[in-house]
This record gives sequence, C-alpha cells and structure tokens, in this order.
Amino acid sequence: MALPSREQTFAFANCRELLEKLDREIDRYREVAGRDELLEPDALLRLVDQLKDSAFNASVTAWHLCDWVFNDMTLAQQQKLNLTKLGDLQEHARTSCRALHLCRQAATASKHWIVNQHADPTVQVVVTGETGWTIYFVDGGRKIPAEQVFADALSFWTGFIYTQGIAANQPMTT
Repeated sequence: MALPSREQTFAFANCRELLEKLDREIDRYREVAGRDELLEPDALLRLVDQLKDSAFNASVTAWHLCDWVFNDMTLAQQQKLNLTKLGDLQEHARTSCRALHLCRQAATASKHWIVNQHADPTVQVVVTGETGWTIYFVDGGRKIPAEQVFADALSFWTGFIYTQGIAANQPMTT
C-alpha cells in the first residue's frame, strides 16, 4: 500500500526503497549481460530486449533518485548541504559522480528523445554483441561497461543517503 502522499509511486515509500530498486535493476542487467550463446531469433530478441530494458530502467532510476533523495531530506539536511532546491542536488550529483552524469544523459535522451539542458555530445550508449551482449557508455571516446556505470551510481547514492541519514526514520513498505 502506498503512503497517502505517494499514491502514484507503485508503493515505494522513500529513497531507500528506490535505492533497492536500482540494485534490483542492476541485477536484472547482470542476468543477461555478456551472454553469447547461440539462440533462436525470438530468444535472442528477448535477451537483447531485457538487456536494453534493464539498462534503461537502471539509468532512469539512478538519475531520478535525485528527486526522491531531495524530497526525503529534512530542511536541516538540505541546509547543512546548502541544497535549497532540487536543481542544487541534481548539480551536485551530476558533477560529483560521473556515472550519474552518464545515467542522466541516457535517461533524459531515452525519455525525451533529446537532452536540452547540460547536453554532452561526448556521451553515447552502445548496445553490442561483439563479446557477448552488453552495453557500454562511451564517455569522451572511452568505453565504460554499463555495469560499472550503474555500480558507481549505486555506490554514490548509497553513500550519500546513508552518510546523511536521509529517510532513516521513515517507514519502509518492504
């Protein structure tokens, strides 16, 4: 059951639960990344779709944790970190964690077709079957496995949320 103020959130209670969702999305990506067995065309399509879907979901969840974290912060936590508005936290996340910058580029482009604010033409996402099906973020010409990008984003948010005690006293639904 969703909390009264979050009736439209698939019953996620707070940013800690969304952090757990990110961890599950990364696991879903890992389930198929690197697979290289010969498959029938329909099975191969399902595998590549799962790879793309889970990477999309991980990118979107990683970036949108900004919204959840900011809204779960107390006024005292926001003041302590000099975060007066959501954009302040987004800027901090984007500039402090390159993985979140990459996730933001992919999530925004995937959701809105184009990145208008803070666009970074040096960032690309590549889906490839060259050494087993996998996804790479290309950042200024450097290929970074998507799994590493997602793990770095998860690490950033885990440290930020738990170090600052964000949502520590909020009820969990799971």
